[in-house]
Amino acid sequence: MMKNNFIGIMTGTSVDAIDIAALSIKKEECKLLNAKSFQFPEEIKNKILGISRNEKTLDSIKIHSLSDDLAYIYSKSIDEFIDESSIERESINAVGLHGQTISHNPDDKNPSSIQIGNGKMVAQETGLIVVNDFRSADIQAGGQGAPLAPLFHHRFFNEIGTTRAVINIGGIANISVFGSNLMGYDIGPGNALMDSWCREKRAIDFDESGEWAETGYLHQKFFDHLMKEEFICRKPPKSSGTDYFNIGWIKEKLKQIEEHICDADIQRTLAEFTATTIAIAINNVSDIDQVAICGGGSKNKFLMELIKKNTPSEIVTTDCWGMNPEWVEAAGFAYLAYLRVNDLSVDTSTITGSKGVIKLGNIQTPN
Repeated sequence: MMKNNFIGIMTGTSVDAIDIAALSIKKEECKLLNAKSFQFPEEIKNKILGISRNEKTLDSIKIHSLSDDLAYIYSKSIDEFIDESSIERESINAVGLHGQTISHNPDDKNPSSIQIGNGKMVAQETGLIVVNDFRSADIQAGGQGAPLAPLFHHRFFNEIGTTRAVINIGGIANISVFGSNLMGYDIGPGNALMDSWCREKRAIDFDESGEWAETGYLHQKFFDHLMKEEFICRKPPKSSGTDYFNIGWIKEKLKQIEEHICDADIQRTLAEFTATTIAIAINNVSDIDQVAICGGGSKNKFLMELIKKNTPSEIVTTDCWGMNPEWVEAAGFAYLAYLRVNDLSVDTSTITGSKGVIKLGNIQTPN
């Protein structure tokens, strides 16, 4: 049996779900076969949020324990996904496992990016080849290690004769621009700040459709202060994570302006800040023809309205280009697994700033 099927599994910085997508990938064809989301057990989700957003120093014992727990959950989700899909297990070539990012520090003296979810254990539990640890090779080659999604965006959404952009709005927002050339980078916060404020003030995971933000008013002084954030002004290549853009970041920015602002106005201003930074990234591409949004942020109706208000470009979601916005990231790691098991090198120099062609990911085989 020809093994052309690949599974991608993604748990993003928003920690909202475990997304799994299956692709059929051949040299001239890339087709989505099936996709589904699975919920995190609440206890695991809270541990991930605690380690990735609240703890200043990482406890290696906690990390290893959580990594194994998460691997077991990944494995159960993959098995259930295969059982519910009309995909024969024997036709699956490999699983691309991004893992859960808990720390991303590519600009440190000793650069690193930590994704948990024991890939070897997932291979053993599922009996499938697993490709994981996609960022390390890029960092070792002098790159940021992220974003890697532009490689898939270009493969799946490219249309000859046009310059397109894909904006992925997860916890962090990133942009991919492709036409004659490929370029991409992390813009800054996507859902991270809005979600963090919701958890802090309303004990809910996110602002459904941006309804709470819409009740507030833009606080201009706070907004102007946020727009001075160094990461936003920095030129690419650049990448970030929710270990930087989190509730601590918000509180520090509020402390710096020394002014009382009501909770709803803060939520509105965070939404305006997020939308403005995304729009600026779009507007900075002079010859762009079409723009599509994917990721959880595409469901935030108010955020989408704010982005559209701030850019003259026509904004759609990726389902207009052939894939539901919810599955793009997971599908991307199925594609990266395809590249790795076929021993294909990539050039990420215009995305992450790495030097030379590299092979992304480590192959884990079941015993």
